[in-house]
Amino acid sequence: MLVIIPTAGIGSRLDLHTKNFNKSMIQLGDTPVISKIIDSYPKNTRFIIITGYKGFHIKEYLNLVYPLKKIKIVNVKLFDGPGSGLSYSLSQALSYINEPFFFHANDTIFTDKNFFKNNKKKDTMFLHRENCDTMKYSTVEINKNYKKIHNKLNYLRKDYFNYTGVGFVSDVGKFKKIMKNYKVNEGELSYFKSLDPNKIEFRFIKGWFDIGSKETKENAEKYFSNSKSILPKYDQGIFFKKDKVYKFFTNKETIKKRFERAKLLNPFVPKLIKKTKYFYIYKFCDGIVFSKLKNKNKEFSKLLDWLKINFWKKIKLNNVKQLAFEQKCNSFYYEKSLSRINYLYEKNNIYDQAELINNSKTPKISRLFEKINWREINKGVPVNFHGDLHFENIVKNRNKIILLDWREDFSGIKKYGDIYYDLAKINHGLIIDHSVIKSSKFKINTNGKKIKINFFQSKENKDCQKKLFSFIKKSGYSAKKVKILTALIFLNIAGLHHYPYSIFLYYLGKLMLHKSVNEK
Repeated sequence: MLVIIPTAGIGSRLDLHTKNFNKSMIQLGDTPVISKIIDSYPKNTRFIIITGYKGFHIKEYLNLVYPLKKIKIVNVKLFDGPGSGLSYSLSQALSYINEPFFFHANDTIFTDKNFFKNNKKKDTMFLHRENCDTMKYSTVEINKNYKKIHNKLNYLRKDYFNYTGVGFVSDVGKFKKIMKNYKVNEGELSYFKSLDPNKIEFRFIKGWFDIGSKETKENAEKYFSNSKSILPKYDQGIFFKKDKVYKFFTNKETIKKRFERAKLLNPFVPKLIKKTKYFYIYKFCDGIVFSKLKNKNKEFSKLLDWLKINFWKKIKLNNVKQLAFEQKCNSFYYEKSLSRINYLYEKNNIYDQAELINNSKTPKISRLFEKINWREINKGVPVNFHGDLHFENIVKNRNKIILLDWREDFSGIKKYGDIYYDLAKINHGLIIDHSVIKSSKFKINTNGKKIKINFFQSKENKDCQKKLFSFIKKSGYSAKKVKILTALIFLNIAGLHHYPYSIFLYYLGKLMLHKSVNEK
């Protein structure tokens, strides 16, 4: 069996979601879209995958995850602008197509098992009965005496059937001829439109997800979400295949630095098996993430003690190095925060102003920054730090603690960072945990300068927060400093998330900062 998957396009409808990687690398549950497609076919299936936009990510992933599969990668240089398109991409792969095949669009996922059976001889188009949208999809019009295949139309009809982007092509010679001499960039649809509709088999699929637009992508993400509480991100992913974990970053410098830091953090983090330009790999860690522990309250106190005794080893610095470290803290806390907040303003078309947030008069961010004692904030305590320490990144396996998804550096420093940042990261995860995001357990209402925000925080997390600040006090650290840094974390990450969650995080961080700087 042969399957052709075109992945060359830029996925313009997904905007920020495909700015840094191809839409076939979008995370759905444990794996990216490309794996969802490949894994839906029999093991001995051969694939031709046409790459273009960000194709190097796809190629590297396939080589790592499917080393034994017969996959031919065809790279096309023209994937955007005049002359590009699906017909052009298919025309570049014709020399490798020598038998009937399945065409499978890279934004289509079927949950129906064995959809490919009994389709090895007759031309077939896979359709969907529900939610017909002639302006979004190619469609098929079917009635008792008439069948017709339509491209996307400039008007809406609800009585046609959506074409899912999957079809079986039986006449390879005819397909090649059409693709060689195409005049309209319709891709495989040109082939099906050239046939007698009465001789095409139209099969209806029940479970179909299209990830080509933001709305339909989010529906697919909800369906494929799992117990690992993975939050899709714009520049990275974490994929699970068999007993291995594949961490993906679009920035190859991040991969390089994380790989190097893993050696420094040994034995507290998983041992990395392999590193490529855009991936590092480690064996799946058995155990339970802290967010899923039944006796989290009891275990949290033990975790803090373990971190203090075993992990947060203090680093002694001389006066010169301590001063340099404090300058790094200033860059990490002050300069980065300003940059990230400005990015949020530009991205969401908002600006710095005084507002009434939850009935609390909150001044401008610039005014709040003036009230922060930056000299005190930047007096960091250098320790062996993690950098993203929340419950989803902490695994308990019996009496062993394993830390995941460590930060690559602290403002360029690999060997140590500020313990206050780790403490603030723990606090931020106790305020807004992953379940709040996944289940949208937050609300925001903006009415001019009047802002209302609300979110769910479990009693268990509130109890853990009390234990955290008790630990902070007993250890001689500043609770106020942790609260200010927690607020800055929310302000920093706001622009990295989707709307309206991004705006919610911004106003949450701003309100927390206002309360923290005024706390005695």
